[in-house]
Amino acid sequence: MARSWNIAVGNFFFQYRNFLFPIIFLLVALTMRPKIMLGSVVVDRIVILFGAAVALVGQTVRLVTIGFEYIHRGGKNRQVYANRLVSGGMYGVIRNPMYVGNALISIGMTLYVGAPLAYVLVIPFFLFVYQAIVCAEENYLRSKFGSEYDKYCAEVNRFVPSMGAISRSFSGMRFDWKRSVRRDMGTVVGLTMGLILVPVWRTYFLEGWAAAQTVGVKALALATAGGLLYALLLYFKKRKLFIFRSTGG
Repeated sequence: MARSWNIAVGNFFFQYRNFLFPIIFLLVALTMRPKIMLGSVVVDRIVILFGAAVALVGQTVRLVTIGFEYIHRGGKNRQVYANRLVSGGMYGVIRNPMYVGNALISIGMTLYVGAPLAYVLVIPFFLFVYQAIVCAEENYLRSKFGSEYDKYCAEVNRFVPSMGAISRSFSGMRFDWKRSVRRDMGTVVGLTMGLILVPVWRTYFLEGWAAAQTVGVKALALATAGGLLYALLLYFKKRKLFIFRSTGG
């Protein structure tokens, strides 16, 4: 019963996974307030920098995953779907690298926000959501690929990297950075904007409007430049120019 319920929850959240991250963090910004961790500026900076580092590691995991072996498990009509079982690249090291990357980004950005209530509520929520989605995907993959998927599960861990499989899994593969940019451009831009704008939000609540304005001028300039670059890349993507020309990836 619990497994069936977990699969149902995973299928539900799978439909809205692309909107979940920004909505949750918008709610955090509107309802939760940052604090100086343990009342120490030094500890607070360590936590914030650690959060940023964790988020960047998560983004790196996503880019590496896409660049070496493009996933064909990305869903169809907002439902779990796969036309083949992907087991190369990062998928030969860990079964769910994209969700591990997502979880690291979620945890990292929650730490970066520096709101203790978010640590208690948001991090467990994201971990629950991702494990439910993984459960739903595993149920689908097992029903579709049967013994082939069972063999794959026996060889590759769900969340913990199988370090001994790295050389074998990446053997003969080439990193396609253009595909990484094409497929994960939105996530990269969203994370970058978050890293730029969250400090302004924190400064406003911790030090007041005047201090936030000082920080905000630089952040606004960076965010504007990033937004313009993103708009330009979207134009190139729509027109299929430069790296957005179809190459089958």
